[in-house]
Amino acid sequence: MEVSVYDTIYKKSDGELLKFDIIVPSKFKDLNKIYEYGNALLEEELIEASNMLSADECNFCHMDVASEKIKKDINEKGYSIFKHWGF
Repeated sequence: MEVSVYDTIYKKSDGELLKFDIIVPSKFKDLNKIYEYGNALLEEELIEASNMLSADECNFCHMDVASEKIKKDINEKGYSIFKHWGF
């Protein structure tokens, strides 16, 4: 399965930077929905967001081939997130 990887760097209200990738099927192009996936991660992680995720923090990076875990995530919820906490 070919996927699109959206590189995301989010600045928390305390100044700490969080880096994560939002991964969707390559044919999926709804940017607002992709931002929603990132905002859902912030909520799930109980990260107090001073602003909602947008094009300022999240950009298309590259295409890739999905691993089994990413395929499983996409089949279950439509997307996958890879966290780079502490980069």
